[in-house]
Amino acid sequence: MRKLLTALALLGTTMVQAQDVLYCGQTEQTQLLFDRFHNEQGAQEAADQLEEETAAYAAQRGGGENQVYIIPIVFHIIHANGNENISDEQVYDAVSVLNRDFRMMNEDIEDVVAEFADITADIEIEFRLAQLDPNGNCTKGINRIESDLTFDGDQDMKDLIQWPRNKYCNVWVCNYAAGSAGYTYLPSSVNNNNAAPLDGIVLQHSYTGSIGTSNNYRSRTLTHEVGHWLNLSHLWGGTNTPGVAGNCNTDDFVDDTPNSQGWTSCDLDGVSCTTLDNVQNYMEYSYCSRMFTQGQKDRMRTSAQSNIAQRNQLWQESNLIATGVFTDESVLCQADFNAEKFSICQGQSIQFFDDSYNGITEWTWEISDGQVITGIDPEVHRNPVITFDTPGMISVTLTVGNGVETVQEIKTDYIEVLPSGVLPSPFSDSFEDGLNEDFWSENGTDNFDWSVTTSAAYTGSRAIRINNNNVSTVGTKDQLITATMDLTDAAYAIISYKWASCNRIEETDDKLRVSVSKDCGEDWTLRKMHRGITDLPTAPAQNSSFVPDGPEEWNSNAFTVTNPEFFVPNFRLMFELEAQGGNNVYLDDINIEIVTNEDVSVEEIASNFIYNMYPNPMDEQATLNFFLTGSADVLITLHDLRGREVQQVFNANATSGTNTVQINKNNLNAGMYILQMTVAGRSFTERLVVR
Repeated sequence: MRKLLTALALLGTTMVQAQDVLYCGQTEQTQLLFDRFHNEQGAQEAADQLEEETAAYAAQRGGGENQVYIIPIVFHIIHANGNENISDEQVYDAVSVLNRDFRMMNEDIEDVVAEFADITADIEIEFRLAQLDPNGNCTKGINRIESDLTFDGDQDMKDLIQWPRNKYCNVWVCNYAAGSAGYTYLPSSVNNNNAAPLDGIVLQHSYTGSIGTSNNYRSRTLTHEVGHWLNLSHLWGGTNTPGVAGNCNTDDFVDDTPNSQGWTSCDLDGVSCTTLDNVQNYMEYSYCSRMFTQGQKDRMRTSAQSNIAQRNQLWQESNLIATGVFTDESVLCQADFNAEKFSICQGQSIQFFDDSYNGITEWTWEISDGQVITGIDPEVHRNPVITFDTPGMISVTLTVGNGVETVQEIKTDYIEVLPSGVLPSPFSDSFEDGLNEDFWSENGTDNFDWSVTTSAAYTGSRAIRINNNNVSTVGTKDQLITATMDLTDAAYAIISYKWASCNRIEETDDKLRVSVSKDCGEDWTLRKMHRGITDLPTAPAQNSSFVPDGPEEWNSNAFTVTNPEFFVPNFRLMFELEAQGGNNVYLDDINIEIVTNEDVSVEEIASNFIYNMYPNPMDEQATLNFFLTGSADVLITLHDLRGREVQQVFNANATSGTNTVQINKNNLNAGMYILQMTVAGRSFTERLVVR
């Protein structure tokens, strides 16, 4: 019976989840292990060997054997650029919590109930992040790999990267740890060399450490899993089903842990198998864990000394030297840094982040505009906030040291500092001279960017276009952003543009967003969004690459900026396209006009008249928006191609600001009409197609 229970304890994965305990399907996992890597007899022999070694170790406990075993550890962050891509600081915190618990340095050890206080144990095992990789290259002990397998957390994910298990304890952090908070295998389960790729610990990111995406309540998950990795079972035995009465008849093979049915709550007076349970043990599911016992210490240290799964090779001096953790002194390896953003306006600030490693104690930041920031206070000098007053391309140099030696990283033309008021006023661009890099910046991906085209234009022979017809990745975005414009003297800013696009035959929902910024692009305010399911299409749907066939397949829009918060020297305008499987999008005739006085003359009102009409072509109704910088008499009529008036749309004194009127089909026949708008005695015309 004992051997059967031992085998069951060794052959499953262990999974824990706060509050709602998740079960692991132990039978299926065990069978998968056998089918892929080895047979039950091999695992049982390894388990028996470890039991014999544990008994021998316990018999000689107290004989002076108190060496602290150092074990190199490496974290592999498998991510898809989501929350699972946890910070280095969260990894450092996870290692700190692990070592605190294993060395019995946790402050809450004082809260252990009196019945178990005398058997709490310092395991005398410590974990250090590797500083040299398997090839002897510098590392911080943290690898980052982008992969959708983070959402599986299974063996395929682990196969992406694994460092030799006889040199490192491998930990994978992911989004979804196969339905658990964390899991691993007991050493005898993976003793066979064919099973070595399974060896290591998988953690869900939100159960890693006590900060970042995790919290203190979940922080002991790694402590629990390392317990398994060093041959501890749950206190109720070798299953993942706590709270079952039959668990009183199974054993965790540790003499000083009372038999338990297993706890998923923190009842410190809990008695499930006739005696008080060790509810505060790290190998329970109570989530109020505080301690390991002396018997568990024997079992883990025996595992560390055993050749089962090569655990005894990890803490040898030769391996500690090879992995860079032999001494407390860090290996100064590499200087590196990044910034929160790379383009700002003069007078704004950027925070820099030091990514250098290891053991950095001093920092010197040299900026090509003449600034130097140097010192040894990590709160001040490690991740400084630097203000840039000189426009241009700025280079940044970081030199870090450990008090003995230094390393350096130089990033040339790393920061773009934009001057204020670059755009002329008024600003007008129909792209006849190309995409002026002094006026525009483009932020997108390869094969999905705004570029000049001669295939179509509303004005002249050129426009800009995104080839959206062949974009396969839904959600791909590209941004076209103006340089700064000085609006400090503005009473209004009038922004207008023309665009052309169409859907594919099946309806798609691409999005063209038009936004403005009052702080040089740090924050954006959406002013208009054209969508594929509403007004983005200007022509009938087609699956072939769209090219507008004349002005009738273009549309226009205009809006005003009246909020004084935007009247700044570094105002910017942005067009952003988000691909959702649609067709090409064109832009032309982008204009920004500043009105400096609200009390404008009739002539100025007429000259500043802007409008847009959609949809065009129309079916039953079209909407006409027009903006006035002052009140004025407005007459809007619709004429056929022979000049005859067929509909009076609007005839009134219109107010300052945006006005909206509707054009109804009524009895109009399909065909082309001319919309005539008379504002303060000045006429404007636009073609309207009725389907």
